[in-house]
Amino acid sequence: MTRLAERRDRQLLERLSDEELVARVRAGETALFELIMRRYNRRLFRIARSVLRDDAEAEDAVQDAYVGAYFKLHQFRGPGGFATWLCRIATNEALMRRRGRSRSTLSGLSVLDEPANREAATTDADSPDYNPEAALHEYELHRLLEQAIDALPEVYRAAFVMREVERMSVTETAECLGIEESTVKTRVHRARRLLQRGLTSDLTAVLTGAFDFDGGRCDRIVARVFACINETGQSR
Repeated sequence: MTRLAERRDRQLLERLSDEELVARVRAGETALFELIMRRYNRRLFRIARSVLRDDAEAEDAVQDAYVGAYFKLHQFRGPGGFATWLCRIATNEALMRRRGRSRSTLSGLSVLDEPANREAATTDADSPDYNPEAALHEYELHRLLEQAIDALPEVYRAAFVMREVERMSVTETAECLGIEESTVKTRVHRARRLLQRGLTSDLTAVLTGAFDFDGGRCDRIVARVFACINETGQSR
């Protein structure tokens, strides 16, 4: 098969709905689980990070959530709602890790003394449109915004990230967090008010760029999940 034909086949597969991909993975086309992961990697990372406030731990949570979801695909009923089902698994995994971290800290073992270093962002400096000052300014805005979101009380932070950063619906957010829709609206409203005290309109304009999910992190999670799936499948 030529490279062009492979690209066309890939594009056709990427147009499949979640339910179609799930059905084909269940039928034995396990490699297609990669498309599911790449479709939802950034969303799940943002959700996990909103709970854990640590990049490396959020990656681990997303990886474990995918492995768990893969072996529970038979439990997904459908026909719709796969995204919410997957996000709920990631949310529960992150919450479980946070509870475990709290227990370790209380017993005198500080699991997260320092935040993980973020991967350095790479920009094509050879591009004629590249402006180093603008790039630095945008990076600083993103960092300030991420820090402000991290500073939100835990009870508001996850709801805010799901609704305002990831643009999930009120219903999806409520189902992921296991709370009432009215509670989601209240938490997001209060989070906005807290952020507005320290953020300018310029900062809120770059909200959708917060906690960006780069290609390297995406590839890493895909590779780790398939390694865990293969290892677990061989041991069964």
